[in-house]
Amino acid sequence: MNYTLELGLRGLRRHPRTMALSILTLALGLAATMTMLSLLAMLSADPLPGLSQNLYLGWVDSRQASKPGSKPEDDSAAPPSLWKLADVQAMAAAHPQVRQAALVSTPLNLSSEDGKRSDSGQGILATGPLPSMFGVPLLHGRYWTAQEERARERVIVIDRDISLKLLGTQNGVGRNVRLGRNLFRVVGISGRWAPQPRFYALGSGSPVWWGGNRGETVFVPAQAAADAGVVPMATQLCDRELTGGFKFNELDIQACRWLQLWVELHTPQQVAAFDDALLAYARDRRAAGAFERAPQARLYSVRQWLAANRVVPDGVRLNLWLALGLLALCMVNVAGLLAARFLRRSGELGVRRVLGAPRRAIVLQCLVESGLAGLAGGLLALPLTLFGLWVVRMQEQDYTEQAHFSPGLFLALLALAALTGLLVGLLPAWRAARLEPALQVKSL
Repeated sequence: MNYTLELGLRGLRRHPRTMALSILTLALGLAATMTMLSLLAMLSADPLPGLSQNLYLGWVDSRQASKPGSKPEDDSAAPPSLWKLADVQAMAAAHPQVRQAALVSTPLNLSSEDGKRSDSGQGILATGPLPSMFGVPLLHGRYWTAQEERARERVIVIDRDISLKLLGTQNGVGRNVRLGRNLFRVVGISGRWAPQPRFYALGSGSPVWWGGNRGETVFVPAQAAADAGVVPMATQLCDRELTGGFKFNELDIQACRWLQLWVELHTPQQVAAFDDALLAYARDRRAAGAFERAPQARLYSVRQWLAANRVVPDGVRLNLWLALGLLALCMVNVAGLLAARFLRRSGELGVRRVLGAPRRAIVLQCLVESGLAGLAGGLLALPLTLFGLWVVRMQEQDYTEQAHFSPGLFLALLALAALTGLLVGLLPAWRAARLEPALQVKSL
């Protein structure tokens, strides 16, 4: 085997121009493919590792019936997901054994108690144990309790940066900040929490699913925020026709759907049971005359919810297929170059056959040479891939910020490069081994 490897290394140094062209061609195809694979891997990554597999989005159809003669609603592009606050509270009361949290993400403006300092950030208005369910890191203090939420106490969790800017300290637990019309007591200081994508904001009117490296900076009980006059700047589906859509200064809590309901389920039996509970609630409300439409309920896992909202852009998948096509074209060209190299050395290979080398040894020699060429192409593809990802990040799309290269992908790149080299060298090696040695030696 050492002798075969030595022969492959020697063959690699012969005819340097054709070998350099082969390596460069492979590097271009590999770089294009790895650039798009890196982007797709980042966009398809788990937004909350270790937690998202237990989170499910539940929905029941509480919308008003369509008007006679109106166009049927198409839910395929943007699946409905919003609840009224009363329905969310009713589900939580009916199933206290299941941890449930309803939320909406919205920009919030906060100020210090004296009003001299202010700051803004993306915040979440929530019911239930959202911070613990979604793994919001806590640096100081605690989250709000169920009793504080029921009593509509004005408590809030802010991140370290807002605490430093408004309160002059990174640990502002016990101090007050102003939100809306009221002062809120800081009970906790959170660390950075920025899932990518923002799966909890899909379908709520948020224009940004990706990016936002600062993440969510404020967490406040939804009912207390509503009492303070805080209106979420997100989609509101309301019963009264004039208040539907985006409203920046009005929220009818009883008539509008503005919350997403997330539940924590750990087993398939719990998933099936809660799915049945959602449909049973829709039937009960329909029977009571509160729901106008036929009973309908859905339960999505995080993965299913991302897929339903087509979070990974179709253009990324299309570009990946184009990159794979380019790689295949490069492989065909490199296979032709390697075949020409091996045929030019047919006399040398024929001498080896005459001296007793089996066809297998010839194939191995050629495959070692093509595999080493593939590895060299992979090493050259690394800086080209980094350049390609930089070009992607320059594009004006919110998801392009996720285009980064990870060490694990470098190992995948080398493995792909070696495999590509072996594949493109397989046919030329087989053709070289099939040459008649007597005829090749006679031609020397």
